[in-house]
Amino acid sequence: MYNIIEKIKFGSNKSENIFSDIAEKSAEKIKMRKGKYNKTTQLRKFYDELSMWNEKVQQSKDKKGKENKYNELIPFIKMLKAKVAYAESREYVDEQFRQIFNKCIDQINSPETLRDAKLFMEAVMGYCKLYEANK
Repeated sequence: MYNIIEKIKFGSNKSENIFSDIAEKSAEKIKMRKGKYNKTTQLRKFYDELSMWNEKVQQSKDKKGKENKYNELIPFIKMLKAKVAYAESREYVDEQFRQIFNKCIDQINSPETLRDAKLFMEAVMGYCKLYEANK
């Protein structure tokens, strides 16, 4: 079996299955752990913040405006990795979630890849909810 994290690629390198099969396998890996780790509310918190940053970048009408806003906000977007590390240290999320989420953040290098990361995490959240409901 391949490592799902290696398949998470955005931009022109993204797979046609990035928002379906790859997102589902990622969610499966995240929700495998039982107990206090990876509760939907914790995962949702990180998705919501990523979504908020995406919205701030995408609200510009033209490409130049999006690029400028992206360049202004990218340090705060990359800071999400530190926030996830802190959540892991508090045992709110586990290493699997941190690795998948960090791979997403590492793939962000433009407004388009930011949008891809947001959509990917949206799909992952949907599958996580499914796995949670099927427990």
